[in-house]
Amino acid sequence: MTDARRLLPFFGVGDSMDLPNAVMGIVSSPIPERNAVYRRFLDEFGYDAGRDWFRELYEAELAERKQKGQDFTAPEVSGLLAELTAADGSVHEPTAGTGGLLIAAWDRARRAVLPWEFFPSQHMVDCWELSDRSVPILLFNLSIRGIMGYVHHGDVLEQSARMHYVLLNRRDDALGFSEVIPDPEGKMRIIQE
Repeated sequence: MTDARRLLPFFGVGDSMDLPNAVMGIVSSPIPERNAVYRRFLDEFGYDAGRDWFRELYEAELAERKQKGQDFTAPEVSGLLAELTAADGSVHEPTAGTGGLLIAAWDRARRAVLPWEFFPSQHMVDCWELSDRSVPILLFNLSIRGIMGYVHHGDVLEQSARMHYVLLNRRDDALGFSEVIPDPEGKMRIIQE
């Protein structure tokens, strides 16, 4: 069974259209419960944090290609773009989808140093996504990796967001998970010491 078909039972849903709500339920759970699900997820789907576990299912069943022109960046292209645009510091992604390009850039930066020399606060993301279906999966994908930064759920062209989220890895630990903090006004800032 492919990862795509294993995802639905893992999240307790039978229909892929119910997946985003189920994932958001996990992302917004109390931290101890959420972390337990994240550990189970990694045990079941593997610790290859350089790939988007949701890409295949999302691309096949959840993308809104006709309505919103959504399409996916192939993993090979994401990897190449991460190499070509390699930069220390923050990454801005105006159309994040489920996070494929962000995951590739994060994975590239993480692998360039020893694990104890990688600090998420030095590789923050600032991304936008319009799709209600993508945002929960994007938040899951970023927070399970301990990525820090900002996710804006809205239209990047109009600079109008329905919701803002802060991803905070309090221990700045490359092997830790990030909290997902709703920020309705988009005013919270992560202060680096």
